[in-house]
Amino acid sequence: MIGGENIKSMDMEALRERAGLTRAEVAERLSISETSVRNWETGRTEPTMTPQKYLEILDILKCTPEELAVASDKSISQRHKRKPGRPRKIMDNNNGLNEVETTDSAIGH
Repeated sequence: MIGGENIKSMDMEALRERAGLTRAEVAERLSISETSVRNWETGRTEPTMTPQKYLEILDILKCTPEELAVASDKSISQRHKRKPGRPRKIMDNNNGLNEVETTDSAIGH
């Protein structure tokens, strides 16, 4: 346990909150958009950055590389559990009717 919390249960949002920061504060300190921070937290994207930015985020979030890796993986796995994919309209060429198909993956959306 680090900081009184089990790191296996922490996601990106929990790391930020533990550091006492808002999304806007993290974004400003890293010179990135708040949308990027939100996307990390929701698992839509993974943090990708230069080695310098990587060191900065570790300092900003007051976390270890292991905590950041675990939190990133957890955020991504939570997204896949919460959002299986958006319904897509497909065309039935036989009778011209629209149907809705739901995908099991959010990849490509």
